[in-house]
Amino acid sequence: MSPDIDRRTFLTGIGAVGTTAIAGCSDEDPVEGNGNGDGNGNGNGNGDGNGNGDGNGNGNGSSEGGQIQLVQIPQETTDPIGVAGPINAWTNWQTHEQLFAYEQGTPPVTGLLAEEYTVSDDYLTYTFTLQEGVTLHNGDEMTADDVVYSWRRLAESENNRGHANRIVRGPMSVDHEVTEDDETVPGSLALEAVDEYTVEMTLETPFHGTLGNLADPRLSVIPEGIVGDIEGYEGEYDYDEWLTSHLQGSGPFRLANWDRGNEIVLERFEDYHGSVADADGVRLQILGDPNAVYTTAVNEGNIDIFDLPQSQFDPELLSVEEELGGDRREGTYGPVTNDETLNYGETSLPRTQYAIFNTQRVDKPARQAIAYLVNQETITQTALRGQGTPAYLLTPPSGFPGGPEAYHELARNDYPYGYAQSDIESARQVMEEAGYSEDSMYETTIQHPSDRQASEWSSIASLIQDQAEAAHIDISIEEAPSSTLTSRAFEGEITIYLVWNALNWLEADAMLRFAYPNQFAWSRWGAEVDFEYEGLSEAAKQATDAWERYEQHQTPSDSDQQARNEAYLQIERANWQDMTMLPLWHPIEELYWYDWVEGFEMHGSQRRPALNNVSLTR
Repeated sequence: MSPDIDRRTFLTGIGAVGTTAIAGCSDEDPVEGNGNGDGNGNGNGNGDGNGNGDGNGNGNGSSEGGQIQLVQIPQETTDPIGVAGPINAWTNWQTHEQLFAYEQGTPPVTGLLAEEYTVSDDYLTYTFTLQEGVTLHNGDEMTADDVVYSWRRLAESENNRGHANRIVRGPMSVDHEVTEDDETVPGSLALEAVDEYTVEMTLETPFHGTLGNLADPRLSVIPEGIVGDIEGYEGEYDYDEWLTSHLQGSGPFRLANWDRGNEIVLERFEDYHGSVADADGVRLQILGDPNAVYTTAVNEGNIDIFDLPQSQFDPELLSVEEELGGDRREGTYGPVTNDETLNYGETSLPRTQYAIFNTQRVDKPARQAIAYLVNQETITQTALRGQGTPAYLLTPPSGFPGGPEAYHELARNDYPYGYAQSDIESARQVMEEAGYSEDSMYETTIQHPSDRQASEWSSIASLIQDQAEAAHIDISIEEAPSSTLTSRAFEGEITIYLVWNALNWLEADAMLRFAYPNQFAWSRWGAEVDFEYEGLSEAAKQATDAWERYEQHQTPSDSDQQARNEAYLQIERANWQDMTMLPLWHPIEELYWYDWVEGFEMHGSQRRPALNNVSLTR
């Protein structure tokens, strides 16, 4: 990546307008959610416990096989190239697969449809050997032509819903030609089916996260020519008919029917190349009302796996009992209104909620004082009612060098503004040394979105406002639509902006590309000297030097990885020193399931689990 981030690239990472769906969002239209996951919930229905009955679900009684009941918020597409991201893809994780996968939703990447791979000495050309004998849902064996066709669709199809940068003109960019309008020339991608089971891919520049990128659900494999939305293919089905009745892949379940606005029904794929599913199928009822999800899941007990609306969550009922690794935890929740005690699982999402300081409008003493005042533990326990984890670094734990364990160790030992505490005395001292007092208050403003996570942001802004008075800081609060604040941020007109960023790939640079002095950073760090190196603060120089070293080590080699990791830590520490962005919390995804659901384990942040090993014992 170039150290100069263009506007389009910057937009893809920032939460105010980013491509990764926020809590409670559909693939397209954000709605207010619980701040913790994708708001999908899971499950519903009434039946005889054997997968029979009225077609609406489970019922009671014992069953072998049966239909796993989930819930899905309304969505516009189940086309792999159009889904919003890993956590918004319950259906696609059951029906489709990729060459590589995060097996438990956590690193490392492992082969799935790829048996092995090699990479050239310049880290540009990857050669993938595919598994043989993988049967697709249309009965054909998967071949290299299926892979090339599927990836071409992501780059070329009008149905990719803006996700072409997963394969061209993004961090991982396959070599290709472009038109005058900067569109991919059809058929120009450097992808080749060398033989029936070998695919060759050549990148424009090396990218260290190539294999992880290929684990994204948008790079799923479908049968060649199944739809005709790219040049050279007429298509076997009309696009809408394919989406609702013939959404074929290679996963353990295949689509039986998608009745828009009502349900998605999947059936067991008997010729699956892996472990054939225990359950007869999966039904995802479409429910947009969180209260309806709660009623059906908890009051009626008709959903197998689900999430709770934030308004119904009671932290007093939660007991976290086991660390699974990879920032995953399990425990119990209850008893709930139906007297059941639920199984509980949570995972930290690869996302950071934080405050961006406009360094040209907020003086360094005030930035540091606010950092001393903020107790991240208090934020998660009050404003979020325990549905989040405290953030002390910009990089989320799952993308941090060394993983969650290294993240938490560094935060506990080195965070300079008080770990799990509010240091009012230090905050007051900083401001008094800068000349402020009870009679001479420092004035500034917090801005937060009014249309996304507004209640959480409002609570946090008020908490900071109340605490700041003790340190001689008078804070006013403004709220506005995300689009308005984003435009103001680009013009340098925000002051303290509460926002979030999600990692578009699982490494720290996906966050820290916004955290060093450059003209696109909303912090405006270094703008006072027009980003001229000699005029920068010592911390800003440290961040700039670290990013330059990062730029020189872009390959996936072990030595380059070590160099990047060192650069990431230097940028994090530089941000602490000048306090340009204040980490607040990392959202979590939570799921709940009944004891009759066997074989389910909480997944990590990079994928929802395939449910082929889940059985029901109602």
